[in-house]
Amino acid sequence: MPELTEESLETFYRTLKRYQQRVHADQRLPAPPADSVSVRSRLCGSALTLDAVIAQGRVQQLGWSVHACALGQACTGIVAGRLADLDEATVRRVGGQLRAILKGEQDDSDWPELAMFALVRDVPNRHGSALLPFEALDLLFERARSRG
Repeated sequence: MPELTEESLETFYRTLKRYQQRVHADQRLPAPPADSVSVRSRLCGSALTLDAVIAQGRVQQLGWSVHACALGQACTGIVAGRLADLDEATVRRVGGQLRAILKGEQDDSDWPELAMFALVRDVPNRHGSALLPFEALDLLFERARSRG
């Protein structure tokens, strides 16, 4: 686990703020063509509505309304910044890696920016908030598959 120091905490908070900026205002997509799903963390109440246009197995467009703590906002910002990488296999793999980081089972991810979440391993009541965009995308891909 990364060492928790005053410097590492300052870097963590600066990085969180940078990713939060990407989703500070709602950016919704019209339905159709977008599909929407809302998810909520049971422990902390953080919520995310995610809109996506999925075609040929990839997210083509992404919209959001984030009502979450800094972790949920930052992770949503990271996901939004990775639009070009959002196919179902990548979302499942990287979401699993984030879960493992939060549980202390690994320290890094295919997306290096997710490694910072290792600093909040000891705050399990906020893990659900960080995982919201991956849960929402899993549901959106499931819907897209069921429609064929």
